[in-house]
Amino acid sequence: MIKKYIFISALLISSCFSFSQENYGFIGVIKLNDSTSISYKIELTPKNGVVKGYSVTDLGGEHETRSNIFGEYSKEKKELSFRETGIVYTKSPVSQQDFCFINTTSKGFVFGKTKTIKANFVGLFSDNTQCINGQLFMNSIEKVENRIEKVSKKINNSNKINDSIKQKINLSKMMDSLNMNILRKNQTLSVFSKASNMKLIVYDGGKLDEDKISITLNDKPLLMNFEAKSEKKILILNLKEKKTSIVIKALNEGSIAPNTIVVELQDGNNTIKALSNLKTGETTQIDILKEN
Repeated sequence: MIKKYIFISALLISSCFSFSQENYGFIGVIKLNDSTSISYKIELTPKNGVVKGYSVTDLGGEHETRSNIFGEYSKEKKELSFRETGIVYTKSPVSQQDFCFINTTSKGFVFGKTKTIKANFVGLFSDNTQCINGQLFMNSIEKVENRIEKVSKKINNSNKINDSIKQKINLSKMMDSLNMNILRKNQTLSVFSKASNMKLIVYDGGKLDEDKISITLNDKPLLMNFEAKSEKKILILNLKEKKTSIVIKALNEGSIAPNTIVVELQDGNNTIKALSNLKTGETTQIDILKEN
């Protein structure tokens, strides 16, 4: 029960990313009509009645997917409407056309004041045919932060949890790891882009522990026996093919297992930040899929 409590707390923590005055984050679940619940996070930026941002579905799961969001907001009507407009990346083994995009309207909504979103949504394929419907249940960052504070106090004040376990529970580290896109063994992250080139940035974002990797690009060596440092290694990828495959292989686990190296992809429109989580000899793959 305690482990389950800590996991839920960690999931809530993952919503606490930094935001400016005009960026607003919410986290919760989407509940489908068949009663299936899937974790869901959104970040919204309103400007002059137009709302832009992104959503992440199935955070940390096998089908984690990030989508762009576009919408409208009316101060007079206190109404927020938004829809997912395309995939940035996904870990699901399906094509762009197979995705069901959320379209929703939340009434009685005020940016900066609304703490809870409960709204129905309609799912539409890219050709606007209907797929699956359901409901959104989400909380604002402020509300989540209050819950996290209560959870932290309860854990620290509990006589049922050993002090050694309490010391190992670092909520800020849990937030960082859950907020990061994790690249696991035998997994393929599919990234959609319209760009002709993309930056691949590799570095060690934590304590330097001599992690080494090799990277191949379409089965050709790109970076061999590379030891990650705090300085960023920047590579420019020319996206000539319909699909460009990047394979990352862990050559060791450094002094602190597993092999954890930060990998960033930038195409001018989107930035995807990921972290390897590999044992020696394990590989993970990133496919960049060129959109027309």
